[in-house]
Amino acid sequence: MTKDYYDILHVKKDATQDEIKAAYRELALKYHPDRNKNPDAEEKFKEINEAYAVLSNPEKRKQYDAYGPEGFNQRFSSDDIFRGFDINEVFKNFGFDFGDADDIFSSFFGTPQGGRRRRREVGNDILARMSITLEEAARGAEKEINVRHIVTCERCGGTGMEPGSKLLRCDKCNGTGQIRVTRRTPFGIMQTITVCDKCGGSGKIIETPCRECKGRGYVQKENKIKVKIPKGVENGSRLRLEGMGDFGKDGAGDLYIDIEVRRDERFEREGNNVRYILKLPFNIAILGGEVEVPTLYGTEKIKIENGTQSGDEIVLKGKGMPNFRGQGSGNEIVRIEITVPKSITKEQREALEKFGRTDKKGFFGLF
Repeated sequence: MTKDYYDILHVKKDATQDEIKAAYRELALKYHPDRNKNPDAEEKFKEINEAYAVLSNPEKRKQYDAYGPEGFNQRFSSDDIFRGFDINEVFKNFGFDFGDADDIFSSFFGTPQGGRRRRREVGNDILARMSITLEEAARGAEKEINVRHIVTCERCGGTGMEPGSKLLRCDKCNGTGQIRVTRRTPFGIMQTITVCDKCGGSGKIIETPCRECKGRGYVQKENKIKVKIPKGVENGSRLRLEGMGDFGKDGAGDLYIDIEVRRDERFEREGNNVRYILKLPFNIAILGGEVEVPTLYGTEKIKIENGTQSGDEIVLKGKGMPNFRGQGSGNEIVRIEITVPKSITKEQREALEKFGRTDKKGFFGLF
């Protein structure tokens, strides 16, 4: 059946926030299961809190009014409705003293045995940094990094128990995982059921704690972890190694690695392309020839055409960086810079002077 939150709180659709708060306070006191032993009180109390969680939030109320009761309940789950709704804070603001409200409230939403909904104990994520060369970024690499993190205790396998030990029934809650607390409040004697603080709600306690981890199930340790560097990785990229962070009973966290690609003295990276400056002797620029240039993948022979000028560029296709987020690779762009010797021999001078006399443009006209 579709729930009309305004009807549940007995308010009009144009009710102010003060009117909604007043209605909720009155109904919460009336139907709280510690005060109302009617079999229907728990369900009614749940509905009242659900209605207040929506109507007390301006954004959720706006969505509820837009979609209507049926459309809203089709689009939003209980988790959506109660996200950001702190019932302990609500009770505190209204001056209620019902003990730990989470224990009461969570029992209405399928929490085992009506106790506190146990938070998932997932380990923390870890952030590390790694420095690599431009060649390693281009070719890909497998490197090792030292990480100090929390890991499963090898002695007990994460159970927290000394080998040969066993779990015993908790003597405080008699294995139920819950204890009943009675409090005297301005509204009378209130009884609440809360998680047993001795066994943490499990109903079991360890006979003999592991001597290595002192019953925690984990230890801190420094490990060498292999990291696969993907081809084309960029400076500032962040890699994620799932499950390599800190240990947690419900799963380990992740290890994140920030990559620093060190500057290469030979190459300048421009996206997926790299630039290389080739200092070419003037005689090869004039006559042409074949020279070797470095690339990220070794050396490459390139042909120099006769009459090559400073500033000319030669493109080596596919010799740049692989595309980190797709297919293909960039190019290596070789820029020519012609070098002139600072000193020459007598024979070289004579040859150049002879060349100058026969060159109508003049020797330096080439450049």
